[in-house]
Amino acid sequence: MSRERNYQEITKGHHFFKVKHLLKFIWAVEATLFFTILQRLYLGAYSTACIAFCTFIAILGVYFLAKKNKVEESATLLLIIFTGFVTYFMWLYSGIYDEAVFAYPCILIMVAMLGNKRLFIGLFIFISLSILLNGFVNSYGIYTNESSHSQLNSAFLITFIFSLISYTIALMAKDFRKVLTKLGDENQSVIKAKNEIEILLRHDILTSLPNRLMANDYFQSAMSKSRRVNNKVHIMFVDLDDFKLMNDALGHQAGDLLLIEIAARLKKVVRGDDLVCRFAGDEFILIFESLVEPELVANIANKVISAVKKPFYYQGHQFICGCSIGISIAPDDSSDFDSLVRNADTAMYHSKTLGGNCFHYFDDEMNTYGHEYLSLITDLRKAIKEEQFFLVYQPKIDLHTNKITGAEALIRWNHPEKGVIFPDFFIDKAEKSGLICDIGEWVLHEACKVCKEWVSAGAVDFSMAVNISSKQFAKGNLDEVIKSALEYNDLRGKNLELEMTESLLIDNSEELKNTFKYIRKLGVDFSVDDFGTGYSNLGYLKEFDITTLKVDRSFIYDIANKPKNQALVKAIIQMAKGLELITVAEGIEDLATANMLIDFECDSAQGYFWSKPLSKREFVKFIEEFNSSKLV
Repeated sequence: MSRERNYQEITKGHHFFKVKHLLKFIWAVEATLFFTILQRLYLGAYSTACIAFCTFIAILGVYFLAKKNKVEESATLLLIIFTGFVTYFMWLYSGIYDEAVFAYPCILIMVAMLGNKRLFIGLFIFISLSILLNGFVNSYGIYTNESSHSQLNSAFLITFIFSLISYTIALMAKDFRKVLTKLGDENQSVIKAKNEIEILLRHDILTSLPNRLMANDYFQSAMSKSRRVNNKVHIMFVDLDDFKLMNDALGHQAGDLLLIEIAARLKKVVRGDDLVCRFAGDEFILIFESLVEPELVANIANKVISAVKKPFYYQGHQFICGCSIGISIAPDDSSDFDSLVRNADTAMYHSKTLGGNCFHYFDDEMNTYGHEYLSLITDLRKAIKEEQFFLVYQPKIDLHTNKITGAEALIRWNHPEKGVIFPDFFIDKAEKSGLICDIGEWVLHEACKVCKEWVSAGAVDFSMAVNISSKQFAKGNLDEVIKSALEYNDLRGKNLELEMTESLLIDNSEELKNTFKYIRKLGVDFSVDDFGTGYSNLGYLKEFDITTLKVDRSFIYDIANKPKNQALVKAIIQMAKGLELITVAEGIEDLATANMLIDFECDSAQGYFWSKPLSKREFVKFIEEFNSSKLV
């Protein structure tokens, strides 16, 4: 629609242009005829004056026709009348030597200005034939034109005609200048737009930093210089840690502002000749063209880490974002830009796996690991999208009543090519990449769904335990996720238990405490998994209203032959009783261990002695068989 409207506006403007020029030409012709009539009356040539007057009146009619926007009709009529009038004068008086012949160019110029190709060709042929015919008849005496002897009268008439020609040319020149000016302006606009497009193509819109295209050009230039002076080019790949968590928690606007702030900080760290590029998302590339000493590179990397770690403030929130850095060197690692970026990216992932806020140089061994990591992350994303995960359930046994009181939901990955993959292989990678939040949300909903089925089947006090990652807490919406999972599945909070590691509770922030309080109000219990292997700070047990301690399997394994482990487990259980906490022992594999834990007054246990983790159908069958026999 807009293209059609633009075409209509252009057509309308062109039409107005033709009408405007036609009216000007009519008045110029009328003025010429008027002075011609006066001259002929003065000379006593009344018949010629009468013809000129009739022509004047006819052209006046053409004027009113043009005013009605009949451009083609009025222009054709005007030029035909005027051509006939000039031709009449030529034949009547001096033929091809008559002053009227000077009006012919004016007629053709006007036709050209109006853009009527057919009329131009027609009048050109008519004028040419008239001139040739006049010359022919005069040459062979068939017809002889009179010669004017009054030089003054001829001078006046030529002046009138030249005035008309000059006016027509002036109109055309004025339009030509306008066109040239407009073309000049448009040319400047095109150059400006081209420069702006060039900037957009080579710079990141958000941060105004050079993008990967400009980074590639800079690298090629740096490599040319390095070959001449035998220097090395360093590429530093910087990836922000936990950026996705902040982006999800505070919103994309906060994420954009953080990226702008990080870009400004990085520009302050590097030298004037170095390049900072926003590569993609929360990834930046720094290119150094003349760094020789490794100590200088390390110094800059540490400065980058320090600059990124400075607090970021948004709407009263303080956020600290770390970074992981990988470094590759040209020509040592490669001389190809894309290969060097991949190598630096691989080194960066190695830094990330070691906890972030550090840097590493690329090496071949790391390359193999890095590609494996990237491949795993790609497969995990696909697994989330295609729902390749499934849950198994390990029974939790009350050691005093010998009844099944609940289960722990454990995730498995049914890889389409590699088969069933256990969580030890992929959970830590999922946490580092941030995918654990999506995976954890699916686990919560699936576990609540199954638990509701079993509760509805009669297991009213059944409790489903689900492992929660610190990344899920850090995201800031875990309380809403849990509330949604409970409400969607119509499950009471008391039927859900969240398991977490001790390290999560080290973050003694008010936000974390408020999240715990909200979830506890829903009736959900908290348990500390692998107790005794982490910080074991008793203060947080009370601070966060923990309900259950799970004794790590490393203390339970072969406990009958390890007196120190016996003492340690017994101490943990007694301490838990003093704090009114429930104790659960993991990894029970034989009857002797189970009996020992009963003697220690441990509340519950789980392990292969009773059952391995089972599918939903196998778990239901296990309950039926367990209720008909007592294993302990």
